[in-house]
Amino acid sequence: MSSIKFDNIFDAVTDDKEEANELQTRADLMIVIRDIFNDSGLGKGEFADKIGLTQPRTSNLLNGHIEKFSIDLLMTCLFRLGFRFKPVYENHQLTMKVEAA
Repeated sequence: MSSIKFDNIFDAVTDDKEEANELQTRADLMIVIRDIFNDSGLGKGEFADKIGLTQPRTSNLLNGHIEKFSIDLLMTCLFRLGFRFKPVYENHQLTMKVEAA
């Protein structure tokens, strides 16, 4: 029996590398937001207010409904939680700094 190995799980969903990358980025951001929620001690309603979404939308986010969220919206939620992402390109290297907003 042979096996298939993917560098990105979303490569199994689409042949489009750009789409797979976008899906992986959205999933990564959603996981981080879920982890922040779990660490926050807030209820879903309080957390929803903090990230500026309705409680049903927040439930969709926390339950991983990836198709309902754009990278832009997820980045805005993280900003509302106090995080700012700053890409830095130096010496042929791209890094991402996370700063308190």
